Amino acid sequence: MRQRRYTADENAPSSTGEEMLQPRAWKLRFVNSPPPMIFTFSRIKAEDGSPIAIELLDAATNARVTSDLRLEIVVLNADIPEESFTTEEFNRNILRPREGKPPLLAGDLTVTLEDGIGVVSGDVTFTENSRFRLGAKVTQQGGVVEAISRAFVCRDRPGGESYSDSKVHDMTKHGVKESSSPGGGNQQQKQRRQLQIRGHRPSPLSIHKDSHMIKKPPTLTQREPVVVSPKVVHTTLSDFRSVVHRLTGVNNSVSQLQFSASSASTDYEVIVIYRRGDITNDAFVKVVQRLTGIPNSVSVPLNSYVEIEKGSSKNLQDTELSTSAIREYDVVIRYVRGCISNGDFITHLRAALCRRGVSVREDIDEVDTVPECRVLIIFLSSTYVPSNLVNIVEQQRKKPRVVYPIFYGISPSDLISNSNYGRPSHQDEAKRWQAALEEITQMHGYILTDKSESDFIDEIVNDALEVLRSNYKKNIIGMDTQIKEILSLLCIESQNVRRIGIWGAVGIGKTAIAEEIFHRISVQYETCVFLKDLNKEVELKGYDAVREELLSKLLEVEPDVIRTSNIKMSFLRSRLQRKSALVVLDDVNDFRDVETFAEMLSYFGPRSRIIITSRNRHVFVLCKTDHVYEVKPLEFPNSLHLLNPGIFQSGLSPELYKTLSLELVKFSNGNPQVLQFLSRSSREWKSLSKEIQKSSAIYIPGIFERSCCGLDENEKCIFLDIACFFRKMDKDDVAMLLDGCGFSAHIGFKNLVDKSLLTISHNTVDMLWFLQATGREIVRQESIDRPGDCSRLWNSEDIRDVFLDNTGTSDIEGLFLDMSQLKFDASPNVFDKMCNLRLLKFYFSELIENHGMSLPQGLEYLPTKLRLLHWEHYPISSLPQCFDPKNLIELNMPSSCVKKLWKGKKSLENLKKMRLSYSYQLTKLPRLTSAQNLELLDLEGCKSLVSISHSICYLKKLVSLNLKDCSNLESVPSTSDLESLEVLNLSGCSKLENFPEISPNVKELYLGGTMIREIPSSIKNLILLEKLDLENSRRLVILPMSICKLKHLETLNLSGCSSLEYFPDFSRKMKCLKSLDLSRTAIRELPSSISYLTALEEVRFVGCKSLVRLPDNAWSLRFKVEFRQIDTEKFSKLWNRLGWLKKVHIS
Repeated sequence: MRQRRYTADENAPSSTGEEMLQPRAWKLRFVNSPPPMIFTFSRIKAEDGSPIAIELLDAATNARVTSDLRLEIVVLNADIPEESFTTEEFNRNILRPREGKPPLLAGDLTVTLEDGIGVVSGDVTFTENSRFRLGAKVTQQGGVVEAISRAFVCRDRPGGESYSDSKVHDMTKHGVKESSSPGGGNQQQKQRRQLQIRGHRPSPLSIHKDSHMIKKPPTLTQREPVVVSPKVVHTTLSDFRSVVHRLTGVNNSVSQLQFSASSASTDYEVIVIYRRGDITNDAFVKVVQRLTGIPNSVSVPLNSYVEIEKGSSKNLQDTELSTSAIREYDVVIRYVRGCISNGDFITHLRAALCRRGVSVREDIDEVDTVPECRVLIIFLSSTYVPSNLVNIVEQQRKKPRVVYPIFYGISPSDLISNSNYGRPSHQDEAKRWQAALEEITQMHGYILTDKSESDFIDEIVNDALEVLRSNYKKNIIGMDTQIKEILSLLCIESQNVRRIGIWGAVGIGKTAIAEEIFHRISVQYETCVFLKDLNKEVELKGYDAVREELLSKLLEVEPDVIRTSNIKMSFLRSRLQRKSALVVLDDVNDFRDVETFAEMLSYFGPRSRIIITSRNRHVFVLCKTDHVYEVKPLEFPNSLHLLNPGIFQSGLSPELYKTLSLELVKFSNGNPQVLQFLSRSSREWKSLSKEIQKSSAIYIPGIFERSCCGLDENEKCIFLDIACFFRKMDKDDVAMLLDGCGFSAHIGFKNLVDKSLLTISHNTVDMLWFLQATGREIVRQESIDRPGDCSRLWNSEDIRDVFLDNTGTSDIEGLFLDMSQLKFDASPNVFDKMCNLRLLKFYFSELIENHGMSLPQGLEYLPTKLRLLHWEHYPISSLPQCFDPKNLIELNMPSSCVKKLWKGKKSLENLKKMRLSYSYQLTKLPRLTSAQNLELLDLEGCKSLVSISHSICYLKKLVSLNLKDCSNLESVPSTSDLESLEVLNLSGCSKLENFPEISPNVKELYLGGTMIREIPSSIKNLILLEKLDLENSRRLVILPMSICKLKHLETLNLSGCSSLEYFPDFSRKMKCLKSLDLSRTAIRELPSSISYLTALEEVRFVGCKSLVRLPDNAWSLRFKVEFRQIDTEKFSKLWNRLGWLKKVHIS
């Protein structure tokens, strides 16, 4: 909040433009902001399409102020913060057009408020591309705080004809190789204009380094041309044709693959690939990404292209393409138009298969390729047999595909002798053809007779389902037990409608399990629907389209009928109540994905089963599932079985293979998708293992794209901060820092746990190893070539290079540097450009002499936005005098060279922890009066510290004060008013002679190694004291009787109090005392009242050479006792009683 910069006038609830405004009493605020990405010459609107609105608020109450002020809209540098700025900073960051250039903003830039709110004109557009913020300020002088919108990126309008130099540079940066031939620039510009491809851009994940978070770009509302940067693939044209044909099913005889040769003066040949209608967008995007090498975080349009360099001898197979990107159908029905008189039969067959959740494709035209499917149904007639029958039969032997021939109007025996088919003329080919005919007649098939059509269809469908079930069962590894458990939860025999949720991390196998269950039990249901990748389908098609698709499958009508019909809910309920349906909703990551048809889930008839898979546990609550099953990772043997080393690891010795495989399985945490990635990786396991050990960023396909899908901004920031900096750390410590950064940590933690991205156990925040690697990869992809443009830095070499090359930027928000293996000098202005840095940590994982970062010329600047400043072995005597620690939450400078932190008084209202331990040169603490939220002050080992500022007496929230081994400290200010103080450590303060005044709420008190002679009777006032440690207080002579009134005392350590001869009588109130250490004291005997200590578990008498006897009634207690270095002759009469003790250690 910015309220401390101005004062609100509560007596002036409204104002007009002509009235005198009180200084900084009102403020402007953007009600909404432009989306993360907009386009030049496109009207500026909010992300939801509404106009950009600005309102006038009372600065103190945030209530809207009625006013008719006139405002001016300006363009601001994106690096200016959205809050905590001055008018001078606002004006300094206004961007002006370069000389000779048009204004950055075109249109009506004035806004007149009505009732305290106004909207930006709909004709305002940007003329340049860059990162910006919008600003709003009053047109006349006055005390109104300006408003700043969220930052956004403005790109060139898609389909634009002109390309500025900066755009050409940007395209070159992303992979376009500029022509070196004369006139190449004009040709290249012409070529880029040729690469405009019409169609909607999908909404994949894309990374914006300016926001440091993954966002989904807005969907274009108009069908505009889309231009993306080409990618060079080194291959020959013929190789490219063959690979595209194999991956997409497009052949050169069809004009769907357009090869547009460019002129001879260019080095490139442009190829435009158009998506075939029966290939899903997701599969097509994967093909294009694999062909071009474009990472999955880059947006690829529906109709895409790649660019090929001529004359390259490199084979395209080196790009490790896979046919897995192609849509593989469950069933393909192949026939030719006209060979079947009853066309309804195929329509009914397809519908019956679809009702059972089987994906079906019809191959109507003659093609040479053998379709990718599990079941191939071929219609054979007197006039038609597939020309590639030989290939179909031969491949059927090699691949797990079942071919079902349907003999239409012809018997199998007549098929062999029929001469109407065009038989090969070559003798060898003719023999193969004849063999193929004979073999297909021997296959399990169907002869269409007068038998009922429905009976035929039922028989074909049941046979196909049996094949599909058997195939699926073979592909499941280590999941049988979990599948059986889910089947038992479904209670198949029950007449009730049941909803089951399948929950687990990304890649854990939720979809595979759901598919296996679906194919096992679908034969028992009248209608079966499997909506796969529902979240992605909603993103691509919209909520209404997905709802229409579901309804069309349930009601067995075309989606167009649903779209154009006004179906009443009563009709829908009556239809669905008659159906026994099996519905699987896969990958529902947000309740909004199913909200439009959630009510329908309660309409199904008896025995219906609904299965929902999701990474978000909260979805199951909103969908009202009966039970949620958590998918468990693969067990170790199954993980090893799935981790196939492949051809790239062939040179590993058995010992090394065992070591590496165990390490990789541990990294995967039994996640099948991660294990498959490791198995198929072309990188050597030894290299991969080193990256894993260093907790490096690793790109894991599928995991990368989906790990942050569905997270809001708060959750994304928390996820990335933990992945980069806070894994395996105390939850409360992490939450304190994240809350200080403006995130809602505890809400974020809960949501990330529900979304299987975070675990919290024993108050420790943790995440799976591969998720940490993925989170770091997300950050790395913000700027692969320039680490200084990334939001978070943790790699030592990258940070060193950023420091030495002075390439840090305002994009950097967090920086953690392990200095163990580094040794270099840094500039005093090393942090000048990192104005948004909020987390800074310099540490040594291993302390090596003369290593680390030196500052020979000192340090001149630290960012004001720092929340964490952790600098071990800080090398200079003070922090920069200009450093303003007002936002600082945690200050850790152990073993530093500071003599004093700074001169004068600083604002410390947000500081909660200060650690300056073992800063041997520290002579003085700063005044801490303003640190009213300080909870921990650690000055252990600060041997040059002579006195403590009395300002600590005002730290009402101080919980722990550690002054251990401050050996020159002679006195301590009173802490009696510190109502929150729980731990006070004065051990090793060897010049401390007097017992200090202590807060009555202290629970742990350490006074060992001091010069204190006696404990005052007022110690009884420490009513909450649980631990009292007086070890090695050699001058301590007397313990007061009142010490036995400490009824909560659990531990009393008097070891080394060599002058202590007498122990007072124990009180019945000491019912909590568990441990009593009297080692190396001069005590001769214990009082008989020791029998009151009924909770006593341990008594130590090590080196008690003066001890003569123990009271007889002590042996009625059951406690552990340790005798060492004692005179056994004095205790000879006690040995027969030691059997009553729990444990005896005698030496």
